[in-house]
Amino acid sequence: MELDITIIEKLKGLLSEITLLKKRISLFAVIQREDTDTWDLVVGGDNLRTKENLDLIIKITKKIFEQDEIIRFPRLILLNSDHPFLNSINRAFAVEGGTVKIKNTRIDNIFLKNAYLFYSKNLGYPTKKEKYEVEEKNVKIKDTATSSTTQISIDIGDKY
Repeated sequence: MELDITIIEKLKGLLSEITLLKKRISLFAVIQREDTDTWDLVVGGDNLRTKENLDLIIKITKKIFEQDEIIRFPRLILLNSDHPFLNSINRAFAVEGGTVKIKNTRIDNIFLKNAYLFYSKNLGYPTKKEKYEVEEKNVKIKDTATSSTTQISIDIGDKY
């Protein structure tokens, strides 16, 4: 199930309202996993995973979306800055002031059937030197300081 333009614009409005109140947001995305037709609303940032923040984001969401629209997003996931998925997606994508659509992608062993990234940014923490390897549809990000590797599979369509 795709998201229509009205929902996408409301999600952008939700991001704007959240960032007014919570300055250290590093990820705002909706993700459709392979096992469902619904979408997860994912918000990441500094010390974000608290009951207070959960209640605040739910309140703002209810203000922006109609009840029949909210049911498309049955899960709200808050991730702190140190979460591995958050770090992997922020290393792979930088999104500010736009929208990136991702299809059929695996990030940290989580398969994303569809995803819309509205905001994805490293918050300025020291970054480690990384090496990127591209093998057809797979991108491997290797942290040379720790020798850990993150593999991201991207549906790039036809080869050029």
